[in-house]
Amino acid sequence: MCGIAGAFAKSDVAERVRLMTDALFHRGPDDGGVAQLSSSDGGNAGAFGNRRLAIIDLSPAGHQPMFSRDGRYCITYNGEIYNYLEIRAELEGEGLTFRGWSDTEVFLAAWERHGLASLKKLRGMFAAGIWDAVERRGFLVRDEFGIKPLYYAAHGDAILFASEVRALLASKLIPRTLCPEAVDTYLATGSVSEPLTIIEGIHSVPAGCVQEILADSQRVRVGVTQRFASPFALGSDGDASGRDSALALRTAMRDSVAHHLISDVPVGLFLSGGLDSSSLVALASEVSEKTIDTFTVTFDESAYSEAEPAREVALRHGTRHREIPLAARDLLNALPDFFEAMDQPSMDGLNTYVVSRAVRAHDIKVVLSGLGGDELFAGYPSFRRASSLAALWRMPPIVRQFGTARASGFTDARVQRLSDMLREMTPAFAAYSASRTVFTEKQIQTLTGRLPKSSGSFDIGGEGIGGELSLLQQVSFHEMTGYMRNTLLRDSDVFSMAHGLEIRTPFVDRSVVRAALLAPDSAKLRRGRPKPLLVAAMGDLLPASLLKRPKQGFTIPFQAWMKTELANEVEAVLGSSGITMVGLENDAVHGVWHDFLRGRPGLNWSRPWALYTLVRWARHNEVSFPTRGIRTAPALA
Repeated sequence: MCGIAGAFAKSDVAERVRLMTDALFHRGPDDGGVAQLSSSDGGNAGAFGNRRLAIIDLSPAGHQPMFSRDGRYCITYNGEIYNYLEIRAELEGEGLTFRGWSDTEVFLAAWERHGLASLKKLRGMFAAGIWDAVERRGFLVRDEFGIKPLYYAAHGDAILFASEVRALLASKLIPRTLCPEAVDTYLATGSVSEPLTIIEGIHSVPAGCVQEILADSQRVRVGVTQRFASPFALGSDGDASGRDSALALRTAMRDSVAHHLISDVPVGLFLSGGLDSSSLVALASEVSEKTIDTFTVTFDESAYSEAEPAREVALRHGTRHREIPLAARDLLNALPDFFEAMDQPSMDGLNTYVVSRAVRAHDIKVVLSGLGGDELFAGYPSFRRASSLAALWRMPPIVRQFGTARASGFTDARVQRLSDMLREMTPAFAAYSASRTVFTEKQIQTLTGRLPKSSGSFDIGGEGIGGELSLLQQVSFHEMTGYMRNTLLRDSDVFSMAHGLEIRTPFVDRSVVRAALLAPDSAKLRRGRPKPLLVAAMGDLLPASLLKRPKQGFTIPFQAWMKTELANEVEAVLGSSGITMVGLENDAVHGVWHDFLRGRPGLNWSRPWALYTLVRWARHNEVSFPTRGIRTAPALA
């Protein structure tokens, strides 16, 4: 696990790369380096940088950037290849020898031998920059789920890349200018939607893709983007029974957990007390020869705390269990450091930040998370809403609107919006979009005083849906390529790596995802039974009391805290000049905040918190809204 940076260029950019690499120190405090690149004709080709968090092969043999033996290839890599030992054995069978035992060396050797085709064999999370001195081509590579981030930007004769947007800004080559379209996506969903970033001119490498960089004798330029994998290329073998599906899922999960535990340092687990994390604890205890460390966040507010079920799971499986108490005052005290760590504005992530900090304080470098379980096992309300809305899809509009109110569970203006969506969208996308929308297009227009640069829902994954997916498969697609990728995975990476902690996600694994998605919809959604497919696969390893508990999840009690301990802090930021700096209208922002304080129906903490986060992040990072080229909206009543 590392922080990577680099630049493909004809000029000497080593110092710029060093600035970016230094900005990533928190991601890899164990080792670091900057290496000059060259082409076969002896010319300058740029530089790669790396900050290393040593997890596998702690020796100097894992130092990066790493060159192939003949010097043709160079790699700077962030992530973990969980099947690197199997791939290493294959390559050794082909006659290759290795200097050390790092997965980096295996990645490089596989690329050297098989090129782009090697990526399909990699099982894990990864982002990498690769240089081929003979062909004078560079490659930016990102795993199929987008677990690891990778950003790039063009400046003059150089193409720069890094693990974080802020590292690119640290190069001092990229202007600190907000991207208006990215601001729109942030207001719509609470996070910036890929491939955009919050900074104009910086883009995200698409998940499951290779971005080619061409460096001929004249200039450096961005080449073609090639997709090498998609988790939704399922084929047509999804007709297994519920029982067969549960068995296949159990097998895949056990294998995934075993691979995700591979490490040369201790591995812990986040234990929320829910089905997802409890299942991982059960399997980890079963396959590991070592005692498992588990960590649970607790609150004084009993409605939010999952301390008791977590204790029960920990006791059953004999883990070394620790509780992390969190109060409103702790949260307030953490805010300065939280925004210091934030790479792009996100209305989520504070929970990940505080628990990562506490876990790292116990000398744990690697932790497993249950992230992805809700997306695969129909844990979100969007799945039930989609199922209810499907029957309404082809009904006349007036009947649809009445039915939508009952099917969705909404009682406010969102009913009309959901009904409108069903005229243009599938039930799956309508249910997902309604669940994930923070501000509607009309509300964004009111907040910004301009026409949004994008229309519709903003965070659809770039790869599209391949083939015919069932209703619940479609919802999983939207949740995984939208909310999970743009918010959960990005926040998990940024806020854990801020403390030099690696989060691994066994559910977000090729074999587990395939097993879960291919299960019939009827096995995933049943009245009164949360996550029946996961229960069928794992129920015998979990306490009976846990199987009957309604889903809760790790939720910070913002609704109450923002009206008490956090109120003055939010008020001060939303009343500052920073509002205009990010292109927002003062009156509209103040209206959202005061409506929340007055308890306006349908207005929860997420909207004022999203505005607060955007303003505070922009102020902290000294970025501002562009003053030209923005389409002004007509005055709204």
